[in-house]
Amino acid sequence: MRFLSTIAVSIILLPSAWAAPASDKARVSFVSGGGLSDGAYQTAIVIDLAPDTTTYWRNPGDAGSPPVFDFSASANLAGFNVAMPAPKRIVEAGMDVFGWHDRVAFAVTLTPKDASKPITADLKMDYAACEKICIPMHAEAKLELPPQGAPGAEPAVVQAARAAAPKPVAPEAAATVAPVPGADKPAWIVTPKAKADDLFAETPEGYFAETKREPDGAFRLTLVETPKDAPAPKAPVRLTLAAPSGALEFTVRLDGGRASP
Repeated sequence: MRFLSTIAVSIILLPSAWAAPASDKARVSFVSGGGLSDGAYQTAIVIDLAPDTTTYWRNPGDAGSPPVFDFSASANLAGFNVAMPAPKRIVEAGMDVFGWHDRVAFAVTLTPKDASKPITADLKMDYAACEKICIPMHAEAKLELPPQGAPGAEPAVVQAARAAAPKPVAPEAAATVAPVPGADKPAWIVTPKAKADDLFAETPEGYFAETKREPDGAFRLTLVETPKDAPAPKAPVRLTLAAPSGALEFTVRLDGGRASP
């Protein structure tokens, strides 16, 4: 893991507004897509990054720190879901990390306890902005979300974030997964049903998986770290395929069985 600076920066955001730059490395905005629709509010968290600065996916890869979202201080909020786009594979100091340069938007769905009343969405977010060193960043923002919507909403930003999120599919619709006999470490060949740019794996606690492209366009998934006497995860492994036609997300069991999506 790379060195993390002890400097943390706090950002207070006005509703549906851009933050002033937290540093020369990153700034964050929290924006609304409008009023209540199908029982929920659609919002987005946007991170704008300085050139050559990285922020990380929920699985950061060989180094880095994933973002953490806290809505516990919100009013009239029953639950939330953060959907991230498929990351990019970035080589840093000889390590593969998963994240983004320049700009990334996370689609956030907020469900009210009482649909007739507004939500006060109180976001506290920790994330990393990394160039030569990693700086832990902290942002805070509040959005007032009335059922009928409010001025300042940014539906185009929110719609784009939602469109970039991977589509959940059944495993058989996305790829075939076959074990590699005689491999030094447990390994599988993941063959996409359509052209794919990259594959990312999220494993249960205690496991770490590496994914590498094969010459034929398939991907080799290897469990490079496993708990003692437990070569294959008992819980499903979530796979994300980054593809030109749109990212796909599905779950599999690496014992040869199949998990429900």
